[in-house]
Amino acid sequence: MNYIIERTTTENVNFKNLEKQLDNELYEIYGDMQNNYSSHNYVKDLKTIIVYENQKPIGCGCIKYLKDDLAEVKRVFVSLESRCKGVAKILIKEIEKIAMEDNIKRLILQTGSRQEPAINLYKSMNYKLIDNYGPYINDNNSVCMEKII
Repeated sequence: MNYIIERTTTENVNFKNLEKQLDNELYEIYGDMQNNYSSHNYVKDLKTIIVYENQKPIGCGCIKYLKDDLAEVKRVFVSLESRCKGVAKILIKEIEKIAMEDNIKRLILQTGSRQEPAINLYKSMNYKLIDNYGPYINDNNSVCMEKII
């Protein structure tokens, strides 16, 4: 497939539309429990990646800078019809590329315990399970991971 990768911000209208699809899917998976995570998923003014296929936005992801050489991967999503085509790996690789350009040494992320495909994707890209961090400490529905880059 021939994909176009755009570096943009969270203010991009295509990102907003993909993010809405992501939130709808998360509510389908977790129901009202997802309300506990809404404040952690709010993103603004972050470096953002959008992947396009035939000029249609099909995937997104963001990087949130936390401190010196640490950043968090946020809002990774691929539209249902575009899954299993390598788009998520393209997104993660581009986020990692941005991180390296900005001298980030460690990326962390949180995903849900019911999102086995996401967990397997990150493991396949050398992300390792870590103790839950920040707002996810003592949260059995969260899976936290990291990658030293």
